[in-house]
Amino acid sequence: MSESPGYQRLFAELKRRKVFKVAAVYGAVCFGVLQVADILVPAMQLPDSFVRGIALVCMLGFPIALVLAWAFETGPEGVQRTSEAQPGEIAQIVTAPRARRWPSGILALAGTAALIVGGWMALSSRSGATGSADVPAEGAAPTVRDSAEVGDDRTSIAVLPFRNTSGDPETQSFTDGVHDDLLTQLSKIGSLKVISRTSVEEYREATKSIPEIGQELGVDNILEGGVQSAGGAFRINVQLIDAESEGHLWAEQYEGDLSVASIFQVQSEIADAITEALRAQLTESERAAIARTPTDDFDAYQDYLQALSYFLESYTESNFRSADAIVSRVIERDPEFAEAYALKGANGSMLYWFFYDRSDSIIDASRQLIERSLELQPNLPEGHAALGHWYYRTQLDYDQALRELEIARAARPSDAGFETTIASVYRRAGDMEAAIEHFELGAELDPRSAMAPYSVGETLALLRRYEEAEDWFRRAIDIRPDFALPYAYISMMRLRAEGDTAGARLWLQRVEERGLAGDQDDFTLADLELIALLPGAEGVAVKGDSALERIRRFGRPLTNQFRYSPMSLLSGLARQRMGDEAGAAAAFDSARVEMEALVAASPEESRYRSSLGLALAGLGRHEAAIREGREGLRLMPPDKEAWRGGYRVIDLARIYAMTGRTDEAIEQLEYVMSIPADLSAWELRLDPMWDPLRRDPKFEALIALD
Repeated sequence: MSESPGYQRLFAELKRRKVFKVAAVYGAVCFGVLQVADILVPAMQLPDSFVRGIALVCMLGFPIALVLAWAFETGPEGVQRTSEAQPGEIAQIVTAPRARRWPSGILALAGTAALIVGGWMALSSRSGATGSADVPAEGAAPTVRDSAEVGDDRTSIAVLPFRNTSGDPETQSFTDGVHDDLLTQLSKIGSLKVISRTSVEEYREATKSIPEIGQELGVDNILEGGVQSAGGAFRINVQLIDAESEGHLWAEQYEGDLSVASIFQVQSEIADAITEALRAQLTESERAAIARTPTDDFDAYQDYLQALSYFLESYTESNFRSADAIVSRVIERDPEFAEAYALKGANGSMLYWFFYDRSDSIIDASRQLIERSLELQPNLPEGHAALGHWYYRTQLDYDQALRELEIARAARPSDAGFETTIASVYRRAGDMEAAIEHFELGAELDPRSAMAPYSVGETLALLRRYEEAEDWFRRAIDIRPDFALPYAYISMMRLRAEGDTAGARLWLQRVEERGLAGDQDDFTLADLELIALLPGAEGVAVKGDSALERIRRFGRPLTNQFRYSPMSLLSGLARQRMGDEAGAAAAFDSARVEMEALVAASPEESRYRSSLGLALAGLGRHEAAIREGREGLRLMPPDKEAWRGGYRVIDLARIYAMTGRTDEAIEQLEYVMSIPADLSAWELRLDPMWDPLRRDPKFEALIALD
C-alpha cells in the first residue's frame, strides 16, 4: 500500500493531537465572550478599551492555544508532552470514511471564523473612539473637517419638540428646557449628526408623518417624547423611531426629582441608550461631558436657559439687553456657573459687534467673564466659543478666533451655531470659498433654518455669483416667507446681475406690502430711488420728489454695520441729482453737523468718517472730504475686514468722483471690482454718482465687465 500524501498525514496529525477540536472550542467560546462583553460593558459604564482588550487577548491567545494543543495532551497523569503516533494510527485516520474525517476540520474552520468575526466587530465598532470628539491639545493648530467627515459618515437623528403632558401651560418652559438640553447633550457625540433646534421647532404641532419629517430634515432616525412635571418630580417618556419604516427602535420611561443633577442624570442615560440603539460610538470624554452638571441651583439653571433663548433668538438690542440682565442674576445666584460667565461674555461681544455698545469697557469686561468661565471649566465648549466670538467681533483676530471655535466644535460637532460662526470668520478674513463650505455644513445641521441659506447667498453675492446667490435667497424665503432680508437681497441681485430696476422695485415693494421688517438696512427703496434717479431724463423731477418722499417716510438714518447714512445726506444726494443746488447745500450742511458730532464722539468709527467725507464733498470742501474718506479706509481696509473694508473703498471712490479726482476714483473702483465686494458693473452703469467718470476709457472698460 502506497504512503498517504503529506497533506493528508498533516491533517491526520492535527486531528490526532486534537488541534482541530481546540480551534473549534476556542473560537466559539471567544465569540460568545465578546458578544456578552459588547452588551455588558456599556451597561456597566466600563471604558470601551475593555472590550478591545478582551478581543486582543482572544486573538493573540489563539495561535498560542494551537501550539499548546499540538505539543501537549492531557491524560491520567495530567498534562504531558504529546507522544508519537502508534504504528498504523495515522493510516487509520487517513483511511477513515469522509463522514468521520471532515467534521473536525469544518468545526475548526468555523471556530476560527467565529473568532475573526467577533474580534473584528469588537475592534472596528470602537476604533477611533478617542479621536475626533476629544478636545485638541493646547497649542495644536485647528483642523477643519471636510464635508464627508461631518455630513456623510455619522448616524443622523432629529429630536422633535417634546410634548408637555402635565396639562399645565406654566410647565411648558420646563418641557422646552429639557428638550433643548438633550439636543445640546447629543450634539457632543461625534458619531451622531444631530439636527438643530431651529429646524425641529416647526414640527411642534405638525401633523406630518415620521417619514415625511425624516425626508425634510434628511435624517434616518427620529426621537420623540413627552415630559410631565408636578409636585417636585418629573417623568420623561421617549421613543426612537426609524424615519423610513416607522419601526420603533427603542422606548423608555425615566423619572426623577426636579433637580439639575437628576435631570442631567436622566439625559445622560437617554444619550447612552440612543447611542447603543443606533450602534454609535460614545467616547469616555463625551460620556463625561454629558454627565457633567453645570450647577446645583435649579432656578439658576432655568434662568440661564431663558437668557440663552434671548441671546439666540435675534440680533436686536432688546434681546441682548434682556439676556444680559437675566444672566447677571444667574451669576449672582451661582458664582461657580461656568456657562453663565461664557454667555454673558459672548453677549457683550455681540453688543459691541452690532454697535449697541462700542465702549472699551465692554470689551475688557467680556474678556474677563470668558476667562473666568474657562478657569472654572478649561474644556468648556461654550467658553472657547465665547472666546472665539471675542477675538472675532472685538479684535478682528481671525486666526485666534478660528483656533478657539475649532476647540468648541470638536467638543460639540453637531452644533450648527459653531459651524456658521466659523464660516462668518472666514468670510470676514476674505476666504469666501471656505466661508461657503462651512455655511453649507451649517445648513446640513440646520436644514429648516432660513439664516443658513441666506448666509450662503450673501457670500456668493460678494463673489458676484448672482444667479447662484438668488437661488439660495429663494430657498431662505421658501423656509421662512416672513424673513425680510432675502427679499432685499434678491432686489439687489436683480439690479446687480441685469440692471433690472423694475424687478428690483417689485421685490422691495413685496417687503412693504407684506409688512415685513428687517433689523438691517441692507437695501431699501430709498437706495433704489437714488440709483434710478437719472439726471436729465424725462420725468426726473417726479422721480426726485419720489426719492425725497421715500427718504422722509423712512424717518431715520439708513444704518447697519457697513454704513451710516443720515436722512440729510440722502436728501442732499437726491437734491444734487435733481439740480437743486441750494437745497442740496442745506441738506449736506445738516449732514456735516450731524456727522461731525458722531465723529467727535467715536473717532475710530470708519462709517462715520466715510459719511462725513461724502457730506463735505457735497459742500465742495474737497481736501477735507478726501481726508475723511481716506481716514475711513485706513480705519477699516479690506485686508483688515474683507466685507466692511469694501464699503470704505467704494465710499472713497464716491468722494473722489464728487471732488473731480477722476483717476483716483477709477483706481479705487478697479481695486474694489477685483475683490469680493457689494458692487457690480451694472451699478456703475446706472448710478448717477459715477457720471463724472463716464467719458474716461478706463471707466468704460470697468462698466463693460460682465
